[in-house]
Amino acid sequence: MQLLIDVTLTLVYFFAFLLICAWSWRFWMMYINQKYLNKTNNEYIMLEIRLPREIFKSPFATQIALTSLLQLGGYGTWHDKYFKGNLPIYSSLEIASIEGVIHFYVRIQQKFRPLVESNFYAQYPGIEIVEAEDYTQLIRYTHDNESKVDLWGAGFTLDKKWPWAMKNDKGEDLKIKNEEYKPPADFLPLKTYNDFGLTNPDDEKQVNPLNPLIEMMGTMKKGEHMWFQIILQDEGLYNGKKLPKLYVNKVTHEHLSLSDLSEKFKKQVRTGKWIKSGDKVKDEYGDTVKTSVPSDDVDADGKPKMKTVDKTYKEDKLLPKKETELTMEEKWMVEEANKKFGSPLVVAAIRLIYIADQTKAKFNFHNIQNILSFPRPYAGGPNNLSPSRVVTPYPFDWQNTRGRRVPWRKEELFESYVEREAFYPHITPRDWLDKREDLFFWTSTMKARKTWRMFYEAFFHPFSHPHLDEVSTYNLEEIATLWHLPGASTTTPSLPRIDSAKSVAPVNLPQ
Repeated sequence: MQLLIDVTLTLVYFFAFLLICAWSWRFWMMYINQKYLNKTNNEYIMLEIRLPREIFKSPFATQIALTSLLQLGGYGTWHDKYFKGNLPIYSSLEIASIEGVIHFYVRIQQKFRPLVESNFYAQYPGIEIVEAEDYTQLIRYTHDNESKVDLWGAGFTLDKKWPWAMKNDKGEDLKIKNEEYKPPADFLPLKTYNDFGLTNPDDEKQVNPLNPLIEMMGTMKKGEHMWFQIILQDEGLYNGKKLPKLYVNKVTHEHLSLSDLSEKFKKQVRTGKWIKSGDKVKDEYGDTVKTSVPSDDVDADGKPKMKTVDKTYKEDKLLPKKETELTMEEKWMVEEANKKFGSPLVVAAIRLIYIADQTKAKFNFHNIQNILSFPRPYAGGPNNLSPSRVVTPYPFDWQNTRGRRVPWRKEELFESYVEREAFYPHITPRDWLDKREDLFFWTSTMKARKTWRMFYEAFFHPFSHPHLDEVSTYNLEEIATLWHLPGASTTTPSLPRIDSAKSVAPVNLPQ
């Protein structure tokens, strides 16, 4: 009995020690990461890009300029990561309609300003880039202030899944709760400016998918705002070394990069059949192949008689498809998957929100449908955008308990937009807990609620790590389609344009 007690106490002390270590590490990382974020938030600046009257360049020029935003910095050494709390760099591309006047912004760290400006000026010599105040400070939404300021918005991600179940190495369908597991097909691209024919510099022939959003923003009236945001980070960070690979196989819990996911998809497309040991061998016409083997009987000379049997496979193997056996759809998907990797990749979160100061303007409910219609110009290609996060996620009125759940979802989206949150979550969504917090914290601020929730996650779930669920992987061609400097075909009156850019005096003037 004493031995049992000693072993039990030893195990209790051991697991208590592990738990204390996990708590210590989790709180330490939370502290130094938050300290780093508070510091670097002061280092970010907003650059407004003022457009000239005429731009005769395709979005490819924007695509080239955006390469300056791909920065792998942040994680220099293990000391920077685990003792200084450094986090990888991100940037933001934004379009804001402030009471109907449209502005284009790039939000970056101050130290990258010369690089970004030189890249944009190289592609668009007629533009003017100036430092601007953060427009999100002009209006504020809080959950208990809907009578004065109201909003509606959504986050968007790529929505295509594998057309069939993912298989394991034995050719068996992966399942979750008896349902086929179909992982995201983010390796299939959106329709891009090349598909819309925007490579032609003749504006009269251009069909720009960005124009509907610009026109919608131009309809804002006094007291109304509409903001569009793409927060992006270099996909190369998610390589399993600097950051965990972005995609997780929910059956095997294996971490995969977009390239890994694409290769598994193409391998599965090109696999004709998974063969198991003992399966019959068939020829190209589907007939079973026969073979001769010794039987138990012997002839007059004592040699075993031969008998004809069906030929079978001795071990598990994969039978590849011939290229001619691929269907048109399969060939098309493989080609599009290859195109995705034709330009640099970024991980990005996309948001669009409408805010109304109800002391100046009545909330326009038509803009809810306008926001939901934003992805439609890009539909019909290999992949689509769809809302992954809306501020009204409850289909039934009774789910919005005492009318206090939707206002919180609105403020969460507003805070995510204003703080440019996307890549470093400390909180895992837990609906049963969110419901109780929505009521308990009603008289508190969002900051107080977030602080409590961070401590809750660290204390009760020290071994869990929140996964990025509001981002998808895009290439720069897709990003340049969603955000680029529009040409003269975009004639929205509330999109201001300048006559000429300001410039410094030539460096070679005589002294």
